[in-house]
Amino acid sequence: MKELDLRMREIFNTKHKNIYPPFPTKNLLIEVTNACNCNCIFCANSKMKRKRKFIDKNLVFKVLDEAFELGMREVGFYTTGESLLDDNLALYIKKAKKIGFNYVYITTNAILLNENKTKDLIDAGIDSIKLSINGINEGDYTFIHGFDYYEQVMLNLKKLFNYRNKYNLTFKIFVSYIATRYTDYDINEIKKHFENLCDEVAVVNVRNQSGMMPEINRLLSCINTDNKIQAERVVPCHYVFDTVNVSCEGYLTACCTDFENYLAYANLNITSLKDAWHNELITSLRKKHLENNLCDTLCSNCINCSLIIPKPLSIDYIEKPITYQVFSSNSVNERIQKRLKL
Repeated sequence: MKELDLRMREIFNTKHKNIYPPFPTKNLLIEVTNACNCNCIFCANSKMKRKRKFIDKNLVFKVLDEAFELGMREVGFYTTGESLLDDNLALYIKKAKKIGFNYVYITTNAILLNENKTKDLIDAGIDSIKLSINGINEGDYTFIHGFDYYEQVMLNLKKLFNYRNKYNLTFKIFVSYIATRYTDYDINEIKKHFENLCDEVAVVNVRNQSGMMPEINRLLSCINTDNKIQAERVVPCHYVFDTVNVSCEGYLTACCTDFENYLAYANLNITSLKDAWHNELITSLRKKHLENNLCDTLCSNCINCSLIIPKPLSIDYIEKPITYQVFSSNSVNERIQKRLKL
């Protein structure tokens, strides 16, 4: 099994039992921004009420230093937004490599991945770039991403691949494809479309993963799931036990798709990673996962597709409370109806 495929399958199938897990050596994700230049049909970014912003540069340096000291050796600079929007991204990559991180990576929609950006990332020392391209033709791409950047991102992928070959570089190039019932083809056909321009293609079955998109399972999930990576969430969820997710506000949250900071449990602007990792809030949530008692949490909406208004771990970290409006499927339905009329 290939590197990316194995990595993703391991993530989705990991089980945990320790209420006080050791600080992980992998899975540090830093949200350099929560802004995005796409409107993907399966993503809750467009529903998000948090202010769009960029992370403080000094906070990134602090988190990298503390995480490395605790044993972390891998870091990704992305979560809910498009990382290439942040002009400091290459600086963060360079800092991480200078500290000693073994593996530094991003996931990007690649709209902004021009030659200058590519050179900046490579010169900074990036180890892998994963491009999220969720269509194999212009129509599918526009349906999923909300904008017609298909030709641009395919050109950017080609230029990235050619740049690596030209200079005999070793960083990895991956493509991820989220399959929906309207863009679901034979997995070999999907992979063939990209395989000559990257090292590996991961095809993942779409699923509500944020607790804010229950309409996905009902309206978009694939009928045929053969061979695709299943992005299922199970109890206990590995994110709560072995990932370190830092929001652009500087909050430590239990999940990389916590769009409203409902799972935020510490403010790293005023506390250390070491002190936060086993604090009362996250320990309580881990206990709920081990006991399968998630009734009032955002996790229940994600794992069980509940339609409840969850309680935040701390009201100090949320900007606007979630309302029932977040469960509206109007936007997804409108795009589906538009596609069906084509």
